[in-house]
Amino acid sequence: MIYRKMAAAAATVLMFVAGLVAVTAGPAQAANVCTVTPRAGAVTIRNAASTDGGQAGTLYSGQYLHSKCQSESGGYYSACGGGSSWFYVFYGLFSRYVAAGCVTLHVDRG
Repeated sequence: MIYRKMAAAAATVLMFVAGLVAVTAGPAQAANVCTVTPRAGAVTIRNAASTDGGQAGTLYSGQYLHSKCQSESGGYYSACGGGSSWFYVFYGLFSRYVAAGCVTLHVDRG
């Protein structure tokens, strides 16, 4: 008797979860996948959107990092003609920043 009640309760939970999946799953939307690569030479990867952000690494010519598909404002930099726009990039286990004026953004429309 107890096993029947447990089985009925488990079936109810499964039906509820399946209903949630069916309701929340909508039509698939293609997401843009973006990468950045240095325009020339190497670019410093920073911990924050500023030259004061500390160096986390270096992105060399021919290498790519995944990025958000838009830049954001931050601290001023003088390299690559100067500016204050930065790309948020995915580097290692953390998110970092590269100077937008020093990289080329590549957008792959999914």
